[in-house]
Amino acid sequence: MTAIIVVLIILVLGVASFTASFGKKNQTTDVTVENTGNSASSVTSSSSRDKIDTDLVFDSNCILDELGWFDDTDAAGESLEDFFDATGVQPYIYFRAYDESLTTDSEKEEYALQWYEDNIDNEGTFLFIYFAEEDTDNDVGYMYYVCGYDIESVMDEEACEIFWDYVDEYWYTDLSTDDMITEIFNSLADAIM
Repeated sequence: MTAIIVVLIILVLGVASFTASFGKKNQTTDVTVENTGNSASSVTSSSSRDKIDTDLVFDSNCILDELGWFDDTDAAGESLEDFFDATGVQPYIYFRAYDESLTTDSEKEEYALQWYEDNIDNEGTFLFIYFAEEDTDNDVGYMYYVCGYDIESVMDEEACEIFWDYVDEYWYTDLSTDDMITEIFNSLADAIM
């Protein structure tokens, strides 16, 4: 009888785990960036992945900057093509201006998910949103990402952890915002592919 109960518990947990990971529209996570000395040694090691084919054509119009932090969003967007070519994943960067109606992390997360749904017409995009604080220039905002279904084999949990490692590494450097974003994504592609 005990063996049957143990088997039933294992089956229930297995089905629950499978259900929790199957059919998600988006994988999401958040991070608070901390200055850790910007050491490359803090980057998670990675296994290699195969480039995915989502039938997408790279869209260089992939940066929305409400903060005016980019020098040239067109050129910065074009610089992300190397990441797309290596991974098959379309990056999209959105620097969101402070919005007093988004007061909690969960409200920002819901906003990001809905924004993806309303503005991105494919499942091959990795959306990174930076939510600015009221004191935009002095307070680090809230960061969040949304992954489409089709990119989960490349932007899996390990790859997303490495993404955050590179955000942490480059966020506090003297690089321009344009160069910082390019370095984050190119370093990510080199690390995970």
